[in-house]
Amino acid sequence: MFWLLDKKSANSIARAALALAIASATCVGCRNAPFYRMTSKASQSLPLSRAGIAAYERGDLNLAEEKFEEALKLNDSDVETNRYYGETLWRQGKRRKAMEILTSAAGKNGAIDAESSLYRSLGEKALELDDPDQALAWSNKIIDLTPKSVVGWELRGKAFRRQGRLREALLDFQRAAHFSSDDRGLLREIATLQNELGDYDSALATWQCLERLYPTNKEPAEVFAGIGSAYAGLGLLTEADEAFQIAARYEPNEPAYQLHLAQTALARGDYTRANALYNGAMAMAANDDERRMLGDAYQRRVEELARRSGGYSRLR
Repeated sequence: MFWLLDKKSANSIARAALALAIASATCVGCRNAPFYRMTSKASQSLPLSRAGIAAYERGDLNLAEEKFEEALKLNDSDVETNRYYGETLWRQGKRRKAMEILTSAAGKNGAIDAESSLYRSLGEKALELDDPDQALAWSNKIIDLTPKSVVGWELRGKAFRRQGRLREALLDFQRAAHFSSDDRGLLREIATLQNELGDYDSALATWQCLERLYPTNKEPAEVFAGIGSAYAGLGLLTEADEAFQIAARYEPNEPAYQLHLAQTALARGDYTRANALYNGAMAMAANDDERRMLGDAYQRRVEELARRSGGYSRLR
């Protein structure tokens, strides 16, 4: 019995020694790596930052700006605070200062989510400032950080699209959709590009997939316009006309859909109807620029048909 007690005591002593060793090692690690500890100023900045975010989200931008400035005086290395400060300035119209703050924050280390959100903000603003090259650079940073990021691939697709690199844009939108297959915005981008690139079979399938994501009779008119364009590209003019009619019924005052119907009637040889629809579209146009755009689009269709001069054996 005495021997057993000694053994238990020995085991207890051993466990206590091990725990002490682990605790000592942990403390040594903390001392050697001070970034694991939050400084007093950094901890004081947190409630100011949270107050700024709350003010930003309820639209009190002046208070938000004040709180973020106070927080950054105490801790200017927090990525999230810098991002919200930049967003606040941007919404106030102080775009140059906002971009300076956001770009500077991109050189700081933070949590992956915070860095990714910052790069997204910079990329989207670069597109808004018509700088697709810079947007491409920021999107690549998101992809490097989180390769499965829908945001990164979508942003890069938008940058490629703005550069006129349509096939590369399509590939990136498809990569993004791989991680978010029910994203309506992505499917719309993909289907639109497929139409523009002349891949009408794929476009039709994508538009129809997008259509199924909406409740019946709640689909946007542009979905049926896209379906109509795909059918027209395939030479299925009856089906195209039906789809364009649905789009025009959903948005009867949209001149673009009337123009689609006019172009389809023109391709089918129904010139009387084509002219009536074209005149109706022109009457709906909001201004001279829109009328000029509609007229140019219609004229291009007339010229295309003239060039093909009867080569519509597969159209019906």
